[in-house]
Amino acid sequence: MRRFLSGILLFAATVLPAAAQNIPLLDKVPGHRVTFEYVYGYTSGGKVYDNVASGTMTVQGNAYILKGEGLEVYSDGALRWTLDRSAKEAILESVDAADVVSNPALIVSGYKEFGKSLKVNGSGSDSMDISLTLEDGTVSRFCLKKIRFAAEGPEADFKFSRSSLGGDWVITDLR
Repeated sequence: MRRFLSGILLFAATVLPAAAQNIPLLDKVPGHRVTFEYVYGYTSGGKVYDNVASGTMTVQGNAYILKGEGLEVYSDGALRWTLDRSAKEAILESVDAADVVSNPALIVSGYKEFGKSLKVNGSGSDSMDISLTLEDGTVSRFCLKKIRFAAEGPEADFKFSRSSLGGDWVITDLR
């Protein structure tokens, strides 16, 4: 998961905006709640790192829930809770709604901002394989499958309540 977020951080810091493209499957995202499974990997310096992180994600606008690699991340677009239930540790952070590092939901909901740096390697009716190329030549790859569209639901579904954690949890508030 940390490599996933590091890959997104590196991407956000180095990608230059380019001409927008249309990706029909992602064009359906606005106005829907979208759920999918993901596998993340990257290629750097000629070395391929497959399956660095995997899990599930639910996206609605700038809000998301991500579960994978032993972590759960809940973000309503303003705050982000990252939980490690096995360690009973939680981190609370503010989110910059326009920053893909703070909000990986933007890869799906705001893909046009990435322009020519984003490439669709393959696409099906409920899946896609996307690559993001960085200035240094690193290629981040996201394989999304079992993509499902539903009507938007309550925004409260993406909010996390501190009171749901027991007194034995270590909570780090970085706001």
